[in-house]
Amino acid sequence: MIIKRKLPEKSDFAEGTEFYIEEFNIPLVHTPSNEWFNWFGGRPKKYDVKNLKLGNNWLAESFEEWVRIVDESR
Repeated sequence: MIIKRKLPEKSDFAEGTEFYIEEFNIPLVHTPSNEWFNWFGGRPKKYDVKNLKLGNNWLAESFEEWVRIVDESR
């Protein structure tokens, strides 16, 4: 039996956090303290911004879009 973790809520993040999508299915978070996290799989992992290239990522249209991608990756 696979138990899925609870999805993150917008209130779990500091004000000013930005939600990105890389390559259509990788949910990224950019914090106000300039840290990046990859939420693929439903858990945050430090992310190296050197992987970002012009055109392979964009701001999510909404938090709801971003969290849907997190959910699909679990």
